[in-house]
Amino acid sequence: MKAAPFAGWQMVGICFLIMNCALGVNFAAYGAMMETIERDFGTSRAVASMGLSMVTLTLGILAPLVGGLLRRISARALILTGLALNAGGYFLLGQVHDIRLFLGIYALMIGPGFTLAGVVPCTAIVSNWFVTGRGKALGIINMPLGNALMPLLAAALLIRFGLAGTLVGNGLILAALIPLAWLLVDDPARIGQQPMGGMAQAGAESEAPLSAARILRQPRFIILSLGVALLSAAGLAIMTHMVALATGRGVPLTSASLMLSIFGLAGLVGAPLFGWLADRIGGGPSFAVLALAQCLPWLGLIVAGAQLPILLGLAFTIGLCCNGILTLFGVTMGEWLAQANIGLGMGLCYLIQLPFLFAAAPLAGAMFDRFGSYTPTILLHVGSFVAIGLVFLLYRPNRSIGSLTSSGPSAA
Repeated sequence: MKAAPFAGWQMVGICFLIMNCALGVNFAAYGAMMETIERDFGTSRAVASMGLSMVTLTLGILAPLVGGLLRRISARALILTGLALNAGGYFLLGQVHDIRLFLGIYALMIGPGFTLAGVVPCTAIVSNWFVTGRGKALGIINMPLGNALMPLLAAALLIRFGLAGTLVGNGLILAALIPLAWLLVDDPARIGQQPMGGMAQAGAESEAPLSAARILRQPRFIILSLGVALLSAAGLAIMTHMVALATGRGVPLTSASLMLSIFGLAGLVGAPLFGWLADRIGGGPSFAVLALAQCLPWLGLIVAGAQLPILLGLAFTIGLCCNGILTLFGVTMGEWLAQANIGLGMGLCYLIQLPFLFAAAPLAGAMFDRFGSYTPTILLHVGSFVAIGLVFLLYRPNRSIGSLTSSGPSAA
């Protein structure tokens, strides 16, 4: 009897669509909507940017729970629940006229829905299907086509239907993913298959899962979490404020929204590029490359003025790096903590990231309100890139997973 074709690539395709729509709708589109939210609700830019902070707040609080649930509940069930909650939240947002209700729905529905349907369960599913080539597979699902398309779609919907119509449109996109999510299989063994490379590396992946307390005690986990937190905070800040930065210099909204699309489009190269790099030199060194490569393009934002071609080039270069973070996050978590701990490890990592992600967008808005410029924010993030790059360049955890009880680094 002929064996069924390897289904791992089908899972990659489904997770690619879910991740792109979830990230594009919940994050990339928000940057295009922020000034309209500020105007329609009559609030400050700092408050208008807090919708994303509500998402990151609930992501940080609930992600450890989702990581733990992945050991007991089907990832498909979590994703289906999350998509329904996320879509329902946007349908409600289209009906509210009070900024407090608006932010409350982001905190109670949008954020929890994204957490259940987004990065942690999709990364866990794909990691279960690939032992070898994991960086390539995770690079594919993190190629942010949605980040390239959603800002343009949001800008077009805002012009045609206003903010309420745009929010309802977001809900329809997410609801359309529910039938597709039914096709997910989170464990190859459930359909009589094995992960790619599973036989060759069975010994390396056979460790028993670690408890949350033991994961939290590992220096390698803390270093990875803080590095990802600072890099993600910078990416979230620039994604939220890029359009406002450009329009504040006289660039029209449609052209400024194109910067966000270019930022997302760069991920079509950046995510698989850093996945390829991680498969060859490892996740930690790849993070060092990602952090240091961002310094010059961020500094370029200070001197670019309103020259759209230069701004688009800088947005592409920054997006190339920012869109590689999630790929390296999953790969490095698997390398440093083993496959059995990817879901819980990523969930706990979001808990550590919480204050950084929550503060990123409103802090950039508050600094703009205080200084009248984004230059102080840019310099702050460039300093963090240098520090992160040096740490990941020099730090190497012990190779053996059994060495998780050890507290210090060893030579690579």
